[in-house]
Amino acid sequence: MSRTFVSAALLILLSTPALAQMRGEGVFERSDLNKDGTVTREEFVAARADHFAKLDRNSDGYIDSNDVPERLAKRRKQKGGSDGMAGQFDADGDKKVTKDEFVNGPTKLFDRADTDKDNVLDATELAAAKEAAKAAGDNWRNRKRQ
Repeated sequence: MSRTFVSAALLILLSTPALAQMRGEGVFERSDLNKDGTVTREEFVAARADHFAKLDRNSDGYIDSNDVPERLAKRRKQKGGSDGMAGQFDADGDKKVTKDEFVNGPTKLFDRADTDKDNVLDATELAAAKEAAKAAGDNWRNRKRQ
């Protein structure tokens, strides 16, 4: 599989808040481990460790093209995909994202939501992130219909 395809598929599976929103459980809601209504950077990173097993669909210890659902893989291949996730998370360039790479990788989603840069997403920042995810999901659905 090409690096671009793997990157695009992983980007969709792991980092798109709109898709997390559409699944009914947002990435930030999953990350509020102590259920106090805020998400710290530490909670966000810890939640990645828990989420890795779900993304590693074949339980081989890493996320790669074999973990991408066939339907999504076909759609991404038809559209050509774009580089992203593997470029962000695949630190050693082997076209596989290990648990360590995933857990300790960039936190761009958190960083965008943390507007006051205090390493804590408060209720206001979480609401804004949820609204942004909803808008992104609406945009995605509208483009899909065209």
